[in-house]
Amino acid sequence: MHRRALTGRRYRRWGGVAAMAAGCLLPVVVCLLPAAVDAQEAEPSSIRVPLHGIVYDAFTGTAVAGAAVYLNGEGYGVLSDSAGVFRFADVFPGPQLVAAIQFGYEETGAPVEVPEEGAFIEIELTPQPILLDGVTAVVDNISTMERRMRSRRRSVAFQTRAFDQERLLRSASATVLEFLRSETHYTPVPCPAGTGIFGTGSSTGSLGWHGISRLTGALSTSCIIRRGRTISPRVYIDEMPAIGGLDELESYPTAQIYALEVFSQGAEIRAYTYNFMQRMAERPMALVPIGLWP
Repeated sequence: MHRRALTGRRYRRWGGVAAMAAGCLLPVVVCLLPAAVDAQEAEPSSIRVPLHGIVYDAFTGTAVAGAAVYLNGEGYGVLSDSAGVFRFADVFPGPQLVAAIQFGYEETGAPVEVPEEGAFIEIELTPQPILLDGVTAVVDNISTMERRMRSRRRSVAFQTRAFDQERLLRSASATVLEFLRSETHYTPVPCPAGTGIFGTGSSTGSLGWHGISRLTGALSTSCIIRRGRTISPRVYIDEMPAIGGLDELESYPTAQIYALEVFSQGAEIRAYTYNFMQRMAERPMALVPIGLWP
């Protein structure tokens, strides 16, 4: 993120932002906002301040809508609106690592020192070569992938749950595994020896799955209780089997996941990162068929 002046930009300035100060010299443009709390009366640990800003195209200066902006230190994020504006209502003052990503653009991030008065920042995104084909092509390709995901969920005769980009960004859960625990109530439990999709003592070799998908979750130490039995769910990340199962989801920050699907009461879990969807924005792919569960 680089410093850029507001003058001449073709986006609507958010009315609640104070006038730009001439001396802002942070890696991103940062300006003070009216204090949201009385810093003299509040304990330092309880102070929460607003962090607002705008995302725009580095080449054209136009607003970038639907960009995911997240704070690594806070563990959650927000989406920019149609004017490119994003709003965090209450963050801790001090150093924050702000990152932003949108399909068709390079992901960017920079440290920001948030004062106790709050701040307004500008984030510029650099277009990738894919945008030479036009923003419409990117949007159409993402829409194609989302449509294929919905169609696949509807094709199975089992309970399915889907969590979209905004739901994941706004979650207070730091990791995908924490998100599953809070949103689905599938509490991870230690896996007994020999645990498989059919429960304790089952053999993954008898399931008839092909290739490496037979090993999905085989090395996981975390299981769930499903229909009275302890199982190691089949986990896919970006359509690839995750041998570590639920354990691998512990390493993925929730704010960096675009979509999450849960099938048949937790028997199968599929997560999609922004990097995967970025590739799909260039060229959509066919999805792996959903398996069958007992």
